[in-house]
Amino acid sequence: MNPRNIKHHTMLIGIVLLFFLSACTKQIKPTTDAIKQDASLEELLALYQNRLGMNTDLKALIKVDADLGERGHHTLQSAWRSSKKEIQLRGFNSFGGTLFELNVDSNSFSLKIPSEPHVFEADLDFYESVAGKQIPFGSLDLLRWVQRGGVPDTAFPNIPMLEKGERFYTLYLFVMIQGRAVLSEKVFIDRTAFRVKRIEGFDPTGIRRGIIVLDDYKMIDGRQFPLSMKGIGGGEVIDLRFHEVSFPEPKSAETP
Repeated sequence: MNPRNIKHHTMLIGIVLLFFLSACTKQIKPTTDAIKQDASLEELLALYQNRLGMNTDLKALIKVDADLGERGHHTLQSAWRSSKKEIQLRGFNSFGGTLFELNVDSNSFSLKIPSEPHVFEADLDFYESVAGKQIPFGSLDLLRWVQRGGVPDTAFPNIPMLEKGERFYTLYLFVMIQGRAVLSEKVFIDRTAFRVKRIEGFDPTGIRRGIIVLDDYKMIDGRQFPLSMKGIGGGEVIDLRFHEVSFPEPKSAETP
């Protein structure tokens, strides 16, 4: 065979191989992306259930930057400790002095302010009207999202529905009120790591009561955690920046 023809033949084989490898790459990549980006509602719920099933005891130091409208602007440090059942929060000033101590469980809360002679205790129906106005930390919704580490609560009585967009999933969480399904939260989720980016909360009348924005996710102790959480609502902005985040092992019950 003519050397020139051999060279031409070799180049032709190389071009064919190049197109073949390119075609293989195009076939493999969409399959991988499709698995990552096209989870069903059932798969998404299973993922979040697994994340909530991990150790959720959380310990952190938080910088709170609060723009409270008529109540002014406040900046403080807060020591956070929480489990699945309880939130313990202590705010302190730049000198280390305690500004408030807040404890929240599933049914009630207690608030202690050093300048007040007594500890205020009440059920959660009074939280927004009392604790929410006494301390610059935001709504109970924001506290719960911190407690869960940015993971949605999809368990009963919440009723989830899923909408798929080009960039985000939208998870709708409904609750039943007097036999009617009412939208409680609208959760925007990225389509790569399924991390929550934004939450819109609604009251029973359908009015949007607030927005929570989650950002700056970092891998900590084997899980993704948003180091920035911002609550927006009622003309107020509560900006939380997390430092020294850890997930300590729960204390085992002492045997008698």
